[in-house]
Amino acid sequence: MNNLKQPEMPVDPLAQLKSILLTEDQQRIAELEAALAELKAQLSHKAQLIATLEPVIGEVLEKKIGDSKDEMARSLAPVMGAAIKRQIKDAREDVIDALYPIVGRMVAKAVAEAMKKIIANINANLNRTFKFSRWFRQQKARLQGIDPAEKVLADAFPFQLQRVFLIARDSGLLISYAGASQNGPEHDEAHIIGGMLTAIKSFMETSFAGSREGDLNEIEHSEFTIRINSGRYTYLAAVFSGVAGNELDEELRNLHIRIHERFHRQLRSYDGDNSRLQGIEQPLREIIRTTQHIDHEHTAAS
Repeated sequence: MNNLKQPEMPVDPLAQLKSILLTEDQQRIAELEAALAELKAQLSHKAQLIATLEPVIGEVLEKKIGDSKDEMARSLAPVMGAAIKRQIKDAREDVIDALYPIVGRMVAKAVAEAMKKIIANINANLNRTFKFSRWFRQQKARLQGIDPAEKVLADAFPFQLQRVFLIARDSGLLISYAGASQNGPEHDEAHIIGGMLTAIKSFMETSFAGSREGDLNEIEHSEFTIRINSGRYTYLAAVFSGVAGNELDEELRNLHIRIHERFHRQLRSYDGDNSRLQGIEQPLREIIRTTQHIDHEHTAAS
């Protein structure tokens, strides 16, 4: 009796048909449900969502900007304006430091244009009252690439840059200096001169604060003139004799911009420690050499 086979259960033909027809669909539904669950998980986790979208966001924005520049500009303008205002509020010093060299060059260009007009007026006056010898000197200067008006002043009062001081604007501390000769001030004497310049500058600006705005930019003493160029955190004081042409102001402005671009973070909180300002004296020596070269060219031309 044990060898007798158990009777087989009858197979439901309808169930068998459903299994055959729906198995593939059920597998597909299960796969879709798993994919949907994974997508929901990614959307619910910010980091995963960013990682998923990051590779394509750049391409989407680039294509959108290329296809609809005006539309993108209108859409982003309010956001960019708010972002810039927020950046200025949160990191005002960094924004000013970034813009300072650009603004400085714009101002320098405007000043240069104004000086061209002044020199043109001087030339006009000279042309109205010229003599043969003056005319001859003007033609010689033009052939040598020198402006006649500047040549007249340079001949009368030869220019020579003696010393350049870089001084901290807030504290008045001398940061660095350079001289045209070996007979320049010793270190301690240079600090005293820097302190005196700061005191004079502060006194003049305080005394005449109500009469006009701006910084003191020139001091005359005996045969010497001190030209002052004020920067964001420092000011340069150039001591010279004779008449300075446009080159000096341009050189001082460019020098200040170069110093600011390289050292503005250190100068922002300068406390007398020059260990983080290695090489800052080199641009000062360079302007001494540059202006001497210009002066020698003018002297040789005469």
